[in-house]
Amino acid sequence: MNFETTVVWSDKFPGKLQCQNGQVIDYSPPAELEGVYGPLTPEDAFVGAANMCFQIVFEYVARDLGMKLLEYRCRAVGDLEVVEGVKKFVKIVLYPEMRFSAGSKMSNLDKALSTTKRKCLVTNSMDLELEIVPQVL
Repeated sequence: MNFETTVVWSDKFPGKLQCQNGQVIDYSPPAELEGVYGPLTPEDAFVGAANMCFQIVFEYVARDLGMKLLEYRCRAVGDLEVVEGVKKFVKIVLYPEMRFSAGSKMSNLDKALSTTKRKCLVTNSMDLELEIVPQVL
């Protein structure tokens, strides 16, 4: 299985990111790095990919463990540092806020989170620490 994107850029930002799934997204470096404010940045996409993937996998895992997820909102914070002279994300902290239906097996929450952390394709492909700080509403 392969996943493909195409970047199209001409003279100035924003450029266009064409995704295999049909989405076309404007992109730019962050405004602080000579980009423009508004379009998706690679840094936002990186942290966002971790956040989206974790939610998708968590919903499947939780369902399999008898937990029906009704709402999920998660702030993700990527810790960017200079490591050996180069910028690198060293940690992402996810702050999921979750609401489950009545009758969900809430005793399985820790197992659902740890299993999701183990199975999440995107975060497992990143060379960084992943921390989860959950809150059940």
